[in-house]
Amino acid sequence: MSVTVSGVPGVLGGRDLDRLTATVAFLRDRGTGDALAAVVGAEPSACLVRHLEFGRAAVFVASARPAGLVGVLAGLGVDAPEPRPDEVVRGRAGQELDVRVVRGAVGSREVRLLVPRAEMPEAEREAESHVAFRVTDADDVVLRGACATLRDSGLTPDGGGYDGQDTTLCFRGTTRLVLHAPGHHAEALEHHLGRPDQPRRSMLDLMTGAWRTRAVAAAAELGIADQLADGPLDTADLAARTGSRPDKLRRVLAYLAGLGVLGRDGERWSLTEVGTLLRDDVAGSQRDLARIYGGLFYRSFSGLEHAVRTGESGFSHVYGAQPFEHFAANPADARLFEGAMAAGTAFLGLVPGLLDLPDTGTVVDVGGGDGRLLDLVLAAGPGLRGVLFDRPHVIGAATDVLAGHGARASVVAGDFFHDPVPSGADLYLLSRIMHDWDDERCSVILRNVRAAMAEGATLALVERPIQGDPRTLLPLAFNVHMMVNTVQGGERTTEEHRSLLAANGFVLDDIRELPLDMAVLVARAAV
Repeated sequence: MSVTVSGVPGVLGGRDLDRLTATVAFLRDRGTGDALAAVVGAEPSACLVRHLEFGRAAVFVASARPAGLVGVLAGLGVDAPEPRPDEVVRGRAGQELDVRVVRGAVGSREVRLLVPRAEMPEAEREAESHVAFRVTDADDVVLRGACATLRDSGLTPDGGGYDGQDTTLCFRGTTRLVLHAPGHHAEALEHHLGRPDQPRRSMLDLMTGAWRTRAVAAAAELGIADQLADGPLDTADLAARTGSRPDKLRRVLAYLAGLGVLGRDGERWSLTEVGTLLRDDVAGSQRDLARIYGGLFYRSFSGLEHAVRTGESGFSHVYGAQPFEHFAANPADARLFEGAMAAGTAFLGLVPGLLDLPDTGTVVDVGGGDGRLLDLVLAAGPGLRGVLFDRPHVIGAATDVLAGHGARASVVAGDFFHDPVPSGADLYLLSRIMHDWDDERCSVILRNVRAAMAEGATLALVERPIQGDPRTLLPLAFNVHMMVNTVQGGERTTEEHRSLLAANGFVLDDIRELPLDMAVLVARAAV
């Protein structure tokens, strides 16, 4: 709601009065669900609405005559008693603010005007203003669930405390939100605020991340998960089966249990749902990923500083060659890389369902590698023909993968930088190609694909776009990974993808989400 009201000289400035007027209207017009939706920016879950009650809004204002605020509220149709004596309220990040309080009733709800004794800039007054909800069932489980739901909705913890009667938990979104729960909920409060030493603890966790990587990689190399596939084993059994020293192995197993990879019952160890992904024989196994991230790429990341300083590949700085040159000279590493890349494509099974496949027509997978994605697309569209286009030394594996589709599938050798892309198809695929190259090289690929397409044909990119939410870390992490391990590669934001496509004859129409922050970017050939 947008309002503009002239201020009340000596009592309240125009901007503060605008916010107060809008807040009173908000209290009158919004139910609990509507108020939550306004703060969260999306429709809240029915469960969250059921356990919360919208009861109050607080507006921080500057006023030389707090007693005059009673008249201001009356002018807005709000009854208010005289200002209360000074009291201390809890602000953001737990700081204490000395304020004069004026309270008014808006139906069954309350508006509070908080007048700081010390000078507070206007931007800070706006940031401290908030809406408050009361937890109707102050059960610990309900409170934890409400907090988790608010965090999942994009709100971040922003202070809190216990005043002897209520536990207060504050969140920051587009508007500050405050939860009040009757009683002392010490565990929920500690989880919300973190420990007193939390900043140092968080930094230590960041600095020791390499230890976690190597512990998981060691478990993968030793085959711990495979040994536990049939059930729990004790330390001595695992040591004997993996050729390890029991006392040393126990330390690593205990660490892995603390990380949630293993379960522990005394000296007996079992697999968790997470740890099962290290088995070699399960669908979606990430064992090879663990081995390469904790081995080959672990070592290449020691070249990160070199890459930042020089713009050169960290991989080539460490190994003396670019990745594919290194793999050509080291077959064991090449096999590991192929296994890791296969593990990293478990999400591909979901791609055909996001493509709006026609009943008939042709699909061309440009740079389709081993043919797995095209195989999945042809299985989902039995009336389609498929063409895989890739370099001559790559297509051998694709020929074997696509053999089951008979005459519906064909393989064409070529280089998407230099050779004509097969023309006239209804749908073109570029899966995890763009992130390998800079804009100039990607433009060459896109122009070659566009030249093969009729107007209105579809191009689907499978990529991991960088999102606006900084807590979505995987695209940011892989952006650094590509910088270290390629010469020109990197992830792009959605807008960077949009601009790159537009510059080369495409219009980005839709973005369809996949697991692990991957996405299908659907574009069409423009005029």
